[in-house]
Amino acid sequence: MLLGLLALGSCESVRPKTPLTYGGAESEGLHEKGGSTVLPFLITATSQDETYGFTATNPVRVGGGREAGVRNQQRYLNALLGPRGQSLSYEHEGNCCAFKIAEAGIDNEGQLDVYAITWKGRKEPLRLYLNMYEEGPLAAPVGLRAAR
Repeated sequence: MLLGLLALGSCESVRPKTPLTYGGAESEGLHEKGGSTVLPFLITATSQDETYGFTATNPVRVGGGREAGVRNQQRYLNALLGPRGQSLSYEHEGNCCAFKIAEAGIDNEGQLDVYAITWKGRKEPLRLYLNMYEEGPLAAPVGLRAAR
């Protein structure tokens, strides 16, 4: 027993590799600029559609459903930066815009989540609409940047 403890004490400390993003590529520190400890999605594109994420008819589809939907929303939001690379702050404002979903939700109905997004120097928050019941291609909305 003592020999085993001595062997443990003599090992060098090995730092684990950077955790992987949801998409499977190494994050390379992206989470350091995120708003929480939830590892961000790997987003490399910016949408050209000015309604993407800013309207209830064109929400960001992060997927995950009831099991992983809230975490996916955080992963998405943590992967965004302000227009000049500023760190974002976000707050869940509520839900809206009920719609029918295929998976077993509450009465097979889902709702969009609305988040207020701000950064240093921004007076009025932007409102982003996120859909955790459907998946789609992820991009930064017009006026924001992907952290990568």
